[in-house]
Amino acid sequence: MTTRDGRQTAITVKLGKPVEFPEGSGYYAPFQITGIGSEKIRYAGGVDAIQAIQLAMKMLGATLSALQREHAVEFSWEAGDEGDLGFPS
Repeated sequence: MTTRDGRQTAITVKLGKPVEFPEGSGYYAPFQITGIGSEKIRYAGGVDAIQAIQLAMKMLGATLSALQREHAVEFSWEAGDEGDLGFPS
């Protein structure tokens, strides 16, 4: 990320392996953003492991967008174009 004063700092996005809910009614995928914000581990649930990953990816994109606004910083994915967060929004 790049701060208002031009400093660049790395943030890390972690997406965990989907896990079946204990009652067996779907899956959840844990995710975490470190280097900014609360660094709390969050989860996205789906009817199967693929949907849990898809929803976690969307939640990551939305969370990164919100963090950009909240902290007045600019994120860019290392392998992407300017403004590309690397996750669907």
